[in-house]
Amino acid sequence: LDMICLHDECTWKGTCGRFDSHLDKDCPHEPIECTGEGGCGARVPRREMATHQQFVCLQSCPNSKAKAQRSLGETLDTCDVRLSRNDLIDHLQNHCKLRLIHCPHPSCKFSTAYNRMPAHVEVCPLAPVSCPRQCDSPNLTRGCLVAHKGDCPNEPVPCVHAPLGCSHVAPRGQIGQHEQDIGVHFVALSKAFVQLQQSHGQLIGQLQEMFKQNLQVQTKQFEEGQQAFVQLQERLKAVEARLEDHTTLLQPLVLEAKAKAKAKAKAEAKAMAEAKAMA
Repeated sequence: LDMICLHDECTWKGTCGRFDSHLDKDCPHEPIECTGEGGCGARVPRREMATHQQFVCLQSCPNSKAKAQRSLGETLDTCDVRLSRNDLIDHLQNHCKLRLIHCPHPSCKFSTAYNRMPAHVEVCPLAPVSCPRQCDSPNLTRGCLVAHKGDCPNEPVPCVHAPLGCSHVAPRGQIGQHEQDIGVHFVALSKAFVQLQQSHGQLIGQLQEMFKQNLQVQTKQFEEGQQAFVQLQERLKAVEARLEDHTTLLQPLVLEAKAKAKAKAKAEAKAMAEAKAMA
C-alpha cells in the first residue's frame, strides 16, 4: 500500500514501512529540534535548519561558561553575549571583551584579554616615551628611563668639585664648562678652607672639653676607689682583731679538751689490759 507524506509541500510517496524513516531522516518539511552545541531547542523544518542555525538561532559566546585564563594568570569575567552563529564569528574577532589581543607596542610580546589590556598599556616597559627632561635621545621606552637618567644630557648634576665646597648644579651636558672655571672653584675652595679651619677649631675645643670632663670623672672615680680601699683595709683589720680575740678565748678550751681525750684513751687502754689479764 502506497502512502504519501503528511506535509502537503512534500511529494514523497512510498510504502508504509518506509513512512517513519522518511519523516525521521529525509522529509525536508518535517519539523526537527535545533540541537548540537549551543542549540536553542526550537522545532524548525529540516530544510530550514541550516538557515535557522546560521542566522536565527542565538548562540552563547564561548567565553560565557569557561572563565578564560590569559597571560596575567588571573580569572577573567565571563562574556554573556548571545548572537546568531553568523554574527558570533565577528563578535569573537572584533567585539568580545575577553578576546585575546597583543600589546599595541611592536616590541612587546605580551598578550591578554581585551578588557585587561589598558592596565598593561599603562605600565608596559616597552612603551615608547619621551625623555622627561626633553632631551633628543631617540627610541626611549618606559623601562629604560631609569638607566637613561644616568646618561641624559639635560639631567641636573652637581659639580664634580662639590666635596670642596662648590654648590653649583647644571645639566650634565653643560656642567663640564663650569667645572673648568678655575677662578670660580678657587673662590669656592677658599671659602671651604675657611669653613674647614673654623670646623677644626670647634672640633679641637670640643675635644679639649671632652678630655677635661673625662679627666674630672676619672679623678673622681680614683678618689672614690681609694677611699673605698681605705675603708676596706680598716674593716679587714677589725675582722683580724676579732679573730685574734676568739683564738685567745678558745685556746684554754682546746687544751682542756685534748687533756680529757688523752685521759679517756689511757683509761680505756688500762681497762682492756685488765680484761685480757682476767681472761
